Amino acid sequence: MKNFFAMNFDAAIDCGCRKVNRVRRMQRHVAKFFAALMLSLLVAATAFATTDGNNIAIGKIYPGMSANDLINAFGQPTRKDGDDWTYPTFKVEIERGMVGEISTRSETIATPNGVRVGLPATALNSTFGKADNIDDGDEYEYFSHNYTKKIKFKVSNGIITKITCEVND
Repeated sequence: MKNFFAMNFDAAIDCGCRKVNRVRRMQRHVAKFFAALMLSLLVAATAFATTDGNNIAIGKIYPGMSANDLINAFGQPTRKDGDDWTYPTFKVEIERGMVGEISTRSETIATPNGVRVGLPATALNSTFGKADNIDDGDEYEYFSHNYTKKIKFKVSNGIITKITCEVND
């Protein structure tokens, strides 16, 4: 009789310990999972500067604007070469009836937040923050929050020489 109770008591304790150990292991796995999730969210949030899509424009021209709206606002281009249209202070590329890309080398037209050709490149950090991408060491790219648009600044000798806005492919 003693052995029967001792055996069942030991089995009950052993079973309870296994359950406790299983629960503790599960808690450790859940804690590790949430720690990894929080770390990945933190890294993702700081990986790109991203900018408000409304700031990805030159003057009042923005990627995705209809070609008809462009003509209504600025008239006919001074030159048309297929889908490449030239205006006095900017150039556009039309894709499927929409503005796919706008670029300027003119100091007379600026982004909605005031960045224009001729300003020092330091204006980019103070206005847009750290670039999302830097190509060839002299082209700074910033993406919209939803990554559908981007704006690029070509820099030469510390001065912005060209601004391009485009639909992000």
